[in-house]
Formats: sequence, structure tokens, C-alpha cells
Amino acid sequence: METDKIPNHIAFIIDNKIVEIIRTDDRIAAIWLSQPTMVDVTSPEGPGSIAEIGYTYNPETQTFTAPE
Repeated sequence: METDKIPNHIAFIIDNKIVEIIRTDDRIAAIWLSQPTMVDVTSPEGPGSIAEIGYTYNPETQTFTAPE
């Protein structure tokens, strides 16, 4: 097992809102990411890519919006 590898971060989405973000390994992430209510948020890049609990997820653009 590689010790310097960045763990996967998976966001759990309910009604397009992030309700939880967890850290996991590649094997478990692959299983969870097969579900439509889970999104990989491991490496944010650019506007709309930062994910926090309470943010809204847009599945069409695959971006996140902070709560107002």
C-alpha cells in the first residue's frame, strides 16, 4: 500500500445537497461512485469544484455552489 497516496474524498448527495464527505481508499471509492448519490471530490480544480457539506451539487455541470 502506498503511504503517500492522497485518499479519495466522496461526497454523499441527497436532493442535490452535500450531506457528508468521507475519505476512503480506491477500492471502496469505486464501489460507492457507482451510485448516483455519490460524487468524487478528491481533487478540486477551478470555480465550482470546491465541495463542502451544505453545498448544492449540479449534476449537469458537475459543479458545486455554496449556500447563500
